[in-house]
Amino acid sequence: MDGLNDYYMDGLDLADLKHFFLEEGTPGVWEKQECFVRQGERASRVAYVEEGMFRHVRTDAAGREHVVGYSFADSFVAEYSACLCGRPALADVQAIVRSRLYVLPYERLARFWDSSPQRQRMGRMVAEQMFVMAYRRLLDSYCCTPEERYVELMRQYPDLKDRRPLKEIASFIGVTPETVSAIRRKLLKDGKS
Repeated sequence: MDGLNDYYMDGLDLADLKHFFLEEGTPGVWEKQECFVRQGERASRVAYVEEGMFRHVRTDAAGREHVVGYSFADSFVAEYSACLCGRPALADVQAIVRSRLYVLPYERLARFWDSSPQRQRMGRMVAEQMFVMAYRRLLDSYCCTPEERYVELMRQYPDLKDRRPLKEIASFIGVTPETVSAIRRKLLKDGKS
């Protein structure tokens, strides 16, 4: 697995899960800017991203978009809080390039987890790693400087700066585009970029 969301999944063998999606999922193509899930709507499906890239975007009450996550090729995508709680999605999940998916209803994934002790263990470990990722992002937002958050993001996914606009990267790390520009200039000056 490659990508930001899978950074914490290192060491997990997800081949069985990937195979399940490829065999049981419904193939589909999402065009650039098409939403897999829309904020405020019920969402009860999950997908394996065979090819493409998605961004998770929360729109606030003032209409400002906040990029809160990414899903990359050879990873999985969903608005998990909506699937788990049966409530409206908290964010859009939008294709940012033409993307090919294998889609399953969440309840089929839940049955997959329950089908054997090994799969239950895998499901628990995936959930634990997602918690670790979310907790790390929370701690970083309180304890790390914008430069540290930017450097960590680039370490985890170095091609992101070439694939996504500055404004979007700034939103993801919680700063202005001007701050990201200043960070990049400083890193370049220090020979770290």
